[in-house]
Amino acid sequence: MKAIEVKPLDSYRISVIFSDGVSGIIDLNNLIQKGIFQQLKDEKLFRNVYTNGSSIAWSDELEIDADNIYAEILNIEPAQLLRTPSFHAAD
Repeated sequence: MKAIEVKPLDSYRISVIFSDGVSGIIDLNNLIQKGIFQQLKDEKLFRNVYTNGSSIAWSDELEIDADNIYAEILNIEPAQLLRTPSFHAAD
């Protein structure tokens, strides 16, 4: 799955839609209190959010893996997104 659309919302939240139809709103208030993400307190920068499919980003250095956002929307651990092993005829 790929993030196909991301929109900034009020109160440091983003709306994200994925290629498989999963969508949701993520609250980033806790994230913007930490490390490099404190830059997002600048509302102008926060509103410049975009996606390249594999991440939700504000710059090349300031991004979140889209899988983590997908897992949060589904309320599961990111590790649960790992694909089950595939089996081949020879197995």
